[in-house]
Amino acid sequence: MRNEAMTVEVPTGLYLDVIEKLRRSGDLRSPDHVLALALKNWLRSGSKATGAGYQWKELYLPDGTELRMRYRGSYHYAAVKGDQIMYFSEPVTPRAFVLLVTGTVRNPSRDIWIRRNVNEVWTRADAWRSQPGSVPAMAGANRRRNVRRWSD
Repeated sequence: MRNEAMTVEVPTGLYLDVIEKLRRSGDLRSPDHVLALALKNWLRSGSKATGAGYQWKELYLPDGTELRMRYRGSYHYAAVKGDQIMYFSEPVTPRAFVLLVTGTVRNPSRDIWIRRNVNEVWTRADAWRSQPGSVPAMAGANRRRNVRRWSD
């Protein structure tokens, strides 16, 4: 029974979104394989969504997201725990993470790579931010973009 397959109904739009995401990212896995991995991750996570995560401008990083930065030949890691990014057990912002690692002010979205779960590839933050709709954003995350400032 372990190698048998079962048909499960998936909304057509969702299935097409998975195919498009795989195509854009260059991932050669089949949509069926990716959906099966998503179900396994959901079961492993305790079958509940906590809603915790870190909102980085228009990019939402769910709880458990890993951040990586390479500097001078070595990798430095941080992770989203609850609603904070933690680096060596200290809460940091993306800018502070880059500043602590490099000692200089740099653009965090160009230097930080993101992986939301272990089955995903590392993706540079600015690549995620440049693809609208590819990453779930919290409601109202881009409200500043839609409203003119009173000083304009």
